[in-house]
Amino acid sequence: MSDFPGVSVMMGAVTETDSLRETVRQILGLCSHEDLREIIIGYSQHVTPESRAVCDELAAMDSDVPIVVFEQKRRGISGLVDMIEAARGSHCVLVASDLAQDLSIVPVMIESAKRDPTVICSASRWLDGCGFYGYGRVRKLVNRAGQVFLKTLFGSSVTDFTNPVQIAPTELYQAIEFENEGFPILLEMVLKPLRLGYEFREIPTNCYARKQGKSNNSLRQTASYFFTAIHIRFMKKQDMLRAGRR
Repeated sequence: MSDFPGVSVMMGAVTETDSLRETVRQILGLCSHEDLREIIIGYSQHVTPESRAVCDELAAMDSDVPIVVFEQKRRGISGLVDMIEAARGSHCVLVASDLAQDLSIVPVMIESAKRDPTVICSASRWLDGCGFYGYGRVRKLVNRAGQVFLKTLFGSSVTDFTNPVQIAPTELYQAIEFENEGFPILLEMVLKPLRLGYEFREIPTNCYARKQGKSNNSLRQTASYFFTAIHIRFMKKQDMLRAGRR
Protein backbone atom coordinates (compact mmCIF):
# COMPACT_ATOMS: atom_id res chain seq x y z
CA MET A 1 0.00 0.00 0.00
CA SER A 2 1.19 3.51 -0.82
CA ASP A 3 1.81 5.93 2.06
CA PHE A 4 1.02 8.91 -0.21
CA PRO A 5 -1.99 10.75 1.31
CA GLY A 6 -3.71 11.10 -2.05
CA VAL A 7 -4.82 13.82 -4.44
CA SER A 8 -8.11 15.67 -4.74
CA VAL A 9 -8.97 15.93 -8.45
CA MET A 10 -11.37 18.84 -8.96
CA MET A 11 -13.64 19.71 -11.88
CA GLY A 12 -16.64 21.92 -12.48
CA ALA A 13 -19.93 21.29 -14.26
CA VAL A 14 -22.27 23.73 -15.98
CA THR A 15 -23.37 22.34 -19.35
CA GLU A 16 -21.10 19.28 -19.73
CA THR A 17 -22.64 15.80 -19.92
CA ASP A 18 -20.82 13.12 -21.95
CA SER A 19 -17.50 14.93 -21.56
CA LEU A 20 -17.99 15.06 -17.77
CA ARG A 21 -18.58 11.30 -17.67
CA GLU A 22 -15.55 10.73 -19.88
CA THR A 23 -13.34 12.97 -17.76
CA VAL A 24 -14.16 10.97 -14.62
CA ARG A 25 -13.74 7.70 -16.51
CA GLN A 26 -10.30 8.72 -17.78
CA ILE A 27 -9.11 9.91 -14.36
CA LEU A 28 -10.14 6.60 -12.81
CA GLY A 29 -8.54 4.66 -15.66
CA LEU A 30 -5.27 6.57 -15.87
CA CYS A 31 -4.44 7.03 -12.18
CA SER A 32 -3.64 4.52 -9.46
CA HIS A 33 -6.65 4.57 -7.16
CA GLU A 34 -4.32 4.52 -4.15
CA ASP A 35 -3.11 7.94 -5.27
CA LEU A 36 -6.62 9.43 -5.49
CA ARG A 37 -8.11 10.75 -2.27
CA GLU A 38 -11.28 11.83 -4.06
CA ILE A 39 -12.80 13.30 -7.19
CA ILE A 40 -14.66 16.54 -6.49
CA ILE A 41 -17.31 17.85 -8.89
CA GLY A 42 -18.69 21.28 -8.12
CA TYR A 43 -21.67 22.34 -10.16
CA SER A 44 -22.73 25.92 -10.81
CA GLN A 45 -26.02 27.50 -9.76
CA HIS A 46 -26.64 27.75 -13.51
CA VAL A 47 -26.04 24.06 -14.19
CA THR A 48 -28.30 22.63 -16.87
CA PRO A 49 -30.74 19.87 -15.88
CA GLU A 50 -28.85 17.47 -18.15
CA SER A 51 -25.49 18.24 -16.57
CA ARG A 52 -26.95 18.06 -13.05
CA ALA A 53 -28.36 14.62 -13.87
CA VAL A 54 -24.89 13.42 -14.87
CA CYS A 55 -23.47 14.83 -11.62
CA ASP A 56 -26.04 12.83 -9.65
CA GLU A 57 -25.26 9.74 -11.73
CA LEU A 58 -21.55 10.03 -10.99
CA ALA A 59 -22.15 10.65 -7.28
CA ALA A 60 -24.09 7.38 -7.13
CA MET A 61 -21.50 5.43 -9.07
CA ASP A 62 -19.95 2.39 -7.40
CA SER A 63 -16.30 3.39 -7.04
CA ASP A 64 -13.53 2.78 -4.53
CA VAL A 65 -12.51 6.42 -5.08
CA PRO A 66 -15.02 8.77 -3.41
CA ILE A 67 -16.83 11.02 -5.91
CA VAL A 68 -17.97 14.12 -4.05
CA VAL A 69 -20.62 16.24 -5.78
CA PHE A 70 -22.09 19.49 -4.47
CA GLU A 71 -23.50 22.84 -5.53
CA GLN A 72 -20.97 25.64 -5.31
CA LYS A 73 -21.78 28.57 -3.03
CA ARG A 74 -19.69 31.09 -4.93
CA ARG A 75 -20.70 32.52 -8.28
CA GLY A 76 -19.44 31.18 -11.59
CA ILE A 77 -15.93 29.86 -11.88
CA SER A 78 -14.99 31.26 -8.46
CA GLY A 79 -16.86 28.23 -7.14
CA LEU A 80 -13.54 26.40 -7.50
CA VAL A 81 -12.68 27.97 -4.11
CA ASP A 82 -15.53 25.93 -2.63
CA MET A 83 -13.91 22.81 -4.08
CA ILE A 84 -10.52 23.80 -2.65
CA GLU A 85 -12.07 24.32 0.78
CA ALA A 86 -13.74 20.91 0.60
CA ALA A 87 -10.57 19.10 -0.54
CA ARG A 88 -9.18 16.46 1.82
CA GLY A 89 -6.20 15.34 -0.25
CA SER A 90 -2.64 16.48 0.40
CA HIS A 91 -2.60 18.01 -3.09
CA CYS A 92 -5.18 19.41 -5.49
CA VAL A 93 -5.30 19.32 -9.25
CA LEU A 94 -7.94 21.18 -11.25
CA VAL A 95 -8.93 19.63 -14.58
CA ALA A 96 -11.43 20.78 -17.18
CA SER A 97 -14.52 18.64 -17.66
CA ASP A 98 -14.73 19.47 -21.37
CA LEU A 99 -11.77 17.30 -22.51
CA ALA A 100 -9.81 20.40 -23.53
CA GLN A 101 -6.50 18.88 -22.42
CA ASP A 102 -4.88 15.48 -22.46
CA LEU A 103 -5.64 13.91 -19.07
CA SER A 104 -2.65 11.57 -19.30
CA ILE A 105 -0.68 14.38 -17.65
CA VAL A 106 -2.53 13.85 -14.34
CA PRO A 107 -0.68 10.67 -13.24
CA VAL A 108 2.59 12.34 -14.28
CA MET A 109 1.75 15.27 -12.01
CA ILE A 110 0.89 12.93 -9.16
CA GLU A 111 4.25 11.17 -9.46
CA SER A 112 5.95 14.57 -9.36
CA ALA A 113 4.07 15.47 -6.17
CA LYS A 114 5.08 12.17 -4.59
CA ARG A 115 8.75 12.90 -5.31
CA ASP A 116 8.73 16.61 -4.49
CA PRO A 117 5.62 17.53 -2.46
CA THR A 118 6.32 21.29 -2.38
CA VAL A 119 7.08 21.67 -6.10
CA ILE A 120 4.14 22.72 -8.29
CA CYS A 121 3.99 20.58 -11.41
CA SER A 122 2.09 22.45 -14.12
CA ALA A 123 1.00 21.73 -17.68
CA SER A 124 2.40 23.84 -20.49
CA ARG A 125 1.03 24.18 -24.01
CA TRP A 126 4.15 26.04 -25.12
CA LEU A 127 6.92 23.52 -24.55
CA ASP A 128 8.55 21.91 -27.58
CA GLY A 129 6.36 19.26 -29.15
CA CYS A 130 3.07 20.62 -27.80
CA GLY A 131 0.24 21.71 -30.01
CA PHE A 132 -3.04 23.62 -30.10
CA TYR A 133 -5.86 21.84 -31.92
CA GLY A 134 -9.07 23.55 -32.96
CA TYR A 135 -7.76 26.96 -31.91
CA GLY A 136 -7.99 29.91 -34.27
CA ARG A 137 -4.79 31.61 -35.34
CA VAL A 138 -5.71 34.90 -33.67
CA ARG A 139 -6.56 33.21 -30.37
CA LYS A 140 -3.25 31.38 -30.39
CA LEU A 141 -1.30 34.57 -31.17
CA VAL A 142 -3.07 36.43 -28.34
CA ASN A 143 -2.19 33.61 -25.95
CA ARG A 144 1.43 33.67 -27.06
CA ALA A 145 1.66 37.44 -26.62
CA GLY A 146 0.20 37.09 -23.14
CA GLN A 147 2.83 34.51 -22.18
CA VAL A 148 5.64 36.81 -23.33
CA PHE A 149 4.14 39.72 -21.37
CA LEU A 150 3.80 37.67 -18.18
CA LYS A 151 7.25 36.13 -18.54
CA THR A 152 8.75 39.62 -18.73
CA LEU A 153 6.57 41.06 -15.95
CA PHE A 154 7.38 38.31 -13.46
CA GLY A 155 10.94 37.53 -14.60
CA SER A 156 10.12 33.83 -14.63
CA SER A 157 11.15 30.87 -16.77
CA VAL A 158 7.56 29.53 -16.74
CA THR A 159 6.26 29.15 -20.31
CA ASP A 160 2.50 28.89 -19.67
CA PHE A 161 1.06 31.21 -17.02
CA THR A 162 -2.57 30.99 -18.12
CA ASN A 163 -3.03 27.25 -17.74
CA PRO A 164 -4.19 26.40 -14.18
CA VAL A 165 -3.92 22.64 -14.74
CA GLN A 166 -1.29 22.01 -12.09
CA ILE A 167 -0.83 20.00 -8.93
CA ALA A 168 -0.17 22.00 -5.80
CA PRO A 169 -0.29 21.44 -2.04
CA THR A 170 -3.86 21.76 -0.76
CA GLU A 171 -2.55 23.70 2.22
CA LEU A 172 -1.19 26.35 -0.16
CA TYR A 173 -4.43 26.72 -2.12
CA GLN A 174 -6.45 26.89 1.10
CA ALA A 175 -4.17 29.64 2.41
CA ILE A 176 -4.43 31.88 -0.68
CA GLU A 177 -6.85 34.80 -0.69
CA PHE A 178 -8.57 34.44 -4.06
CA GLU A 179 -9.98 37.79 -5.12
CA ASN A 180 -11.63 37.30 -8.51
CA GLU A 181 -15.07 35.93 -9.29
CA GLY A 182 -14.42 35.58 -13.03
CA PHE A 183 -11.88 33.70 -15.13
CA PRO A 184 -8.86 35.72 -13.86
CA ILE A 185 -9.11 33.58 -10.71
CA LEU A 186 -7.37 30.91 -12.80
CA LEU A 187 -4.44 33.29 -13.24
CA GLU A 188 -4.34 33.78 -9.47
CA MET A 189 -3.84 30.02 -9.09
CA VAL A 190 -0.56 30.33 -10.98
CA LEU A 191 0.77 33.81 -10.21
CA LYS A 192 0.21 33.92 -6.46
CA PRO A 193 2.14 30.67 -5.76
CA LEU A 194 4.85 31.97 -8.10
CA ARG A 195 5.12 35.25 -6.18
CA LEU A 196 5.11 33.32 -2.88
CA GLY A 197 8.30 31.59 -3.98
CA TYR A 198 7.08 28.13 -4.95
CA GLU A 199 9.13 26.24 -7.50
CA PHE A 200 7.38 25.27 -10.74
CA ARG A 201 8.14 22.25 -12.89
CA GLU A 202 6.39 22.19 -16.29
CA ILE A 203 5.37 19.20 -18.35
CA PRO A 204 4.13 19.33 -21.95
CA THR A 205 0.49 18.96 -22.90
CA ASN A 206 -1.63 19.36 -26.00
CA CYS A 207 -4.64 21.66 -25.94
CA TYR A 208 -7.92 21.10 -27.78
CA ALA A 209 -11.02 23.13 -28.45
CA ARG A 210 -13.71 22.07 -25.98
CA LYS A 211 -15.62 19.03 -27.16
CA GLN A 212 -18.84 19.77 -25.29
CA GLY A 213 -20.54 22.57 -23.44
CA LYS A 214 -20.30 26.30 -23.89
CA SER A 215 -17.45 28.42 -22.58
CA ASN A 216 -18.47 31.31 -20.33
CA ASN A 217 -15.19 33.12 -20.98
CA SER A 218 -15.28 36.33 -23.00
CA LEU A 219 -12.98 38.92 -24.54
CA ARG A 220 -13.70 41.21 -21.59
CA GLN A 221 -12.77 38.47 -19.13
CA THR A 222 -9.58 37.75 -21.09
CA ALA A 223 -8.64 41.44 -21.07
CA SER A 224 -9.07 41.53 -17.30
CA TYR A 225 -6.19 39.05 -17.03
CA PHE A 226 -3.90 42.02 -17.73
CA PHE A 227 -5.13 44.00 -14.72
CA THR A 228 -5.05 40.93 -12.48
CA ALA A 229 -1.43 40.26 -13.45
CA ILE A 230 -0.36 43.85 -12.72
CA HIS A 231 -2.17 43.75 -9.38
CA ILE A 232 -0.50 40.49 -8.30
CA ARG A 233 2.94 41.59 -9.47
CA PHE A 234 3.01 44.58 -7.15
CA MET A 235 0.89 43.47 -4.18
CA LYS A 236 2.50 42.53 -0.88
CA LYS A 237 3.05 38.81 -0.44
CA GLN A 238 1.28 38.82 2.92
CA ASP A 239 -1.84 40.22 1.23
CA MET A 240 -1.99 37.13 -0.99
CA LEU A 241 -2.79 34.99 2.05
CA ARG A 242 -6.02 34.69 3.97
CA ALA A 243 -6.29 36.17 7.43
CA GLY A 244 -4.82 33.71 9.91
CA ARG A 245 -2.52 32.19 7.25
CA ARG A 246 -0.09 35.11 6.96
